[in-house]
Amino acid sequence: MRLVVEMSRFSRPVALGMLVAFVVCARLGAVHADDATLTADAIAAKVIHGDTFSFEGSSSKVRMLLIEVGGDKQERAMEIVSRLNQGLSQTLVRFSSPQDIAGTAFLVLARGKAPSEQYVYLPGLKRTRRIAGREREGSFMGSDFSYADMQPVDPHDAKHKRLPDEMLGNEPVFVLESTLNADAPVPYGKVMTWIRKKDYVALRTRFYDRAGKLQKTLYTRRVREVNGKPVVVEARMQNQNNHITDLYIDAIDKRDGLSDANFTPAALEHL
Repeated sequence: MRLVVEMSRFSRPVALGMLVAFVVCARLGAVHADDATLTADAIAAKVIHGDTFSFEGSSSKVRMLLIEVGGDKQERAMEIVSRLNQGLSQTLVRFSSPQDIAGTAFLVLARGKAPSEQYVYLPGLKRTRRIAGREREGSFMGSDFSYADMQPVDPHDAKHKRLPDEMLGNEPVFVLESTLNADAPVPYGKVMTWIRKKDYVALRTRFYDRAGKLQKTLYTRRVREVNGKPVVVEARMQNQNNHITDLYIDAIDKRDGLSDANFTPAALEHL
């Protein structure tokens, strides 16, 4: 959840990059007293660069709960290992349950201004294949996240506009409207983000298609401090058909010295 989310960059919401590893957190730092004068680009930069990759490397235990419109639920557990390599994010996701998908693995390698490389390993077929083109618009493991949500987006691929500040519950928030360029590598035309002023955590993010229709909304449900950084540890993505994906980070640890060998297509096939 990069829950999520360079996050992006945009988890990510602008957090499209929030989504790169399902882990979104914001950079620590006091909000300027003159926040009324902050530009849209300045606000977006703080959200965009706020993620667990500020740890340089991390390992997370994550659960994904899929909730059908009728109330049926399916839970999926995974481990996410991620790092920055020469300033670019690398993320490996490996599912451990349920049994029918255990061993399935997914790799995202950021390539700067070029589209990220994405690979999936399917243990039933015993092969790794690359995810490319329109495939990236498909659902990620049956969730309300797409493969496209898992990749970082260059901040220059969007134009940001600051709208009037609001209150979201008891929290004062910035409101940012981000319009994606036509050649951006994601299937969205616009993203609206409500950003908590005190720490730049994206509390709510709405994703619109290129025709302007609302597709889904990401909600931050719980934040806790990890190694001095606010981390979103519970979030909900809900699409317009009311299908829901809840994400829970049960554990997150800083990891230093992660090997290059962990982030190759070949590594997907090794448990």
